[in-house]
Amino acid sequence: MAPPLQCKNSISSCSYYFSSFLLPCIIITFLHAPPLTSASTVLNGNESDILALLAIKAKITQDPFNVTASWNSSPHYCNWFGVSCGHLQQRVTSINLMSLGLVGSLSPYIGNVTFLTGINIEANNFHGKIPQEISVLFRLKHLNLSNNSFSGEIPANLSSCFNLVRLRLGFNSLTGKLENLQLHYNKFTGSIPDSLGNLSSLGALSLAVNNFEGRIPDALGRLKKLNFIGLGVSNLYGMVHSSVFNLSSLTSVTLPYNKLHGTLPMDLGFTLPNLQVLNMGAI
Repeated sequence: MAPPLQCKNSISSCSYYFSSFLLPCIIITFLHAPPLTSASTVLNGNESDILALLAIKAKITQDPFNVTASWNSSPHYCNWFGVSCGHLQQRVTSINLMSLGLVGSLSPYIGNVTFLTGINIEANNFHGKIPQEISVLFRLKHLNLSNNSFSGEIPANLSSCFNLVRLRLGFNSLTGKLENLQLHYNKFTGSIPDSLGNLSSLGALSLAVNNFEGRIPDALGRLKKLNFIGLGVSNLYGMVHSSVFNLSSLTSVTLPYNKLHGTLPMDLGFTLPNLQVLNMGAI
């Protein structure tokens, strides 16, 4: 049976965006890497990519369309199904195996495909935990693992992928909760989404030093566990909704260098009894 048509470079959009400061990148050492095949003779020093791809293939237990048959039989790994490479260095930049009925786990050796900017394995039956090793892919921009059977917690160090702009993990069996969202010191644009108000476990929200614009969403007033909010140095305007100043759990509010206006509530000391830092700064 022929595999279904797909766009190799298609990465679905998502609702959640994660980023943080650049952390040192650690190249994972292969301890039990699969043997090189004859295709390695044309790799010109890029053996780590082919070894990682073969390790990923080895963890796939069912491949009904036999799409990974080309993974070590074609002359060059850049011609393997679902694999895209950069033109200059011929390093793997994208893996797209969306909607192919694949069953298995995702090999931790994916962290060795160091030039990856996109991973899309949506709508398969991958199971097990999301590999922690994804966190070393600092070039990664798009990660789509939705509609699978992944379990366990989302790796906390995923924020090390500081270029990540699209993350889709829906329709899995993941556990845990999002308590800290830091997007500060980046170049994000557009408005702050109302959907942030749905992150009911959020304790800290830092979006400072970006290019966000528009109003501070009223929906943030639903975050009853929020103790820190940092939205300074952006292009936000308008008034801060009273619901935000009613979050009694807040200990620190920093909103300087925006275009906000209005007056602070007279009963601020009553509505924010735990407040220790309030920085409105220059507006």
